[in-house]
Amino acid sequence: MVEKLVSGGDGLIRRDGLVVFVPGALPGETILYKSGPVKKGFARGTLVEVLRPSPDRREPPCPLYGRCGGCDFMHVGDEAQGRLKAVLVQEAYRRLGKKEIPLPEVVSGPAWAYRARLQLHKDSSGSAAGFKARSSDKTITVTACAVAAPGFAELLASGGRGLPVGRTNAFAVGGKAYIEGRDSRVTLEVAGKRLHSALDGFFQSNLTLLPALVAAVLDALPTRGARVLDLYGGSGLFGAFLADRFDVVVEVEQNPAALALARLNVAGPLHEFHASTLEAWLSRLPRPAPALDAIVVDPPRTGLSPEVAAWLASGPAPVLVYVSCNPDTLARDTRVLEAAGWTTAALKLFDFYPQTTHIEAVARLVRS
Repeated sequence: MVEKLVSGGDGLIRRDGLVVFVPGALPGETILYKSGPVKKGFARGTLVEVLRPSPDRREPPCPLYGRCGGCDFMHVGDEAQGRLKAVLVQEAYRRLGKKEIPLPEVVSGPAWAYRARLQLHKDSSGSAAGFKARSSDKTITVTACAVAAPGFAELLASGGRGLPVGRTNAFAVGGKAYIEGRDSRVTLEVAGKRLHSALDGFFQSNLTLLPALVAAVLDALPTRGARVLDLYGGSGLFGAFLADRFDVVVEVEQNPAALALARLNVAGPLHEFHASTLEAWLSRLPRPAPALDAIVVDPPRTGLSPEVAAWLASGPAPVLVYVSCNPDTLARDTRVLEAAGWTTAALKLFDFYPQTTHIEAVARLVRS
């Protein structure tokens, strides 16, 4: 059934006490939408028509928008995107964290030509490269992309000449594209440090904004200390900087290839490297565990597992810095930690992915 409603100040539809997520609807708009099934206390709807648009709405500047699966927020003006994402984080805390928070600060960078890491696809015809279509496994040919770093321009314009059929990871640094299968890894500079990353592994895609994220993590930590944990440490992005402040950086990362790069990035003879899931590593911790000055966690979108959340809730360190790519799981996990005696002392957002709804967050928690 198609219904007409005005979306709330957070862009959500509320009907009979039920929250309905309607992708594409902006705060204050009058829309027609079709509601879907209710799941876990909320529903998802489909936008049918915008009857009275928000002043933040614009005509998407990319002709592939709506078909390409890469961007989902391009219908919002650049200046408004960060503010609306902050509202979504605020709503996540209200809905899943069961608390009201002030509108968080958002740190932004360039809205275009920022994305240094891409996954390119070629279908079985191998004719041209592109991105996956929205809500589909089909590939859309893309010969130019306004959010891709300039180093990808030639590769995209050529139709991905030389790329194999299937998915290929690529990284652009300093005007050059590094291609999985052709290049073994990429070396880049972040805030004065040379770091190594695998082309088939994870690394933040917005290199312009990355120094600000690193600085926020460091600002939330003691200036000196004996021992710090870098959990879900990846290839040691944060660990490389933690090594300047702490005598021992303990890197825990389940991907052995990423951990091998962390050994290169985190310089110093005393640091520890554990190729393990965090749950398995926790099960092997000695009792009592070594004293800690701080903990940094950077979990995947699924957030903390119950075992990890319970261990952190027990207070193994006086300071916890939680780096999150998913406001929902951040709010959920923060609720668990705060119920056990932690206090959120600061929360800052980083608009790493303009033209999409994704947002990065850094939360500083301290023991009450």
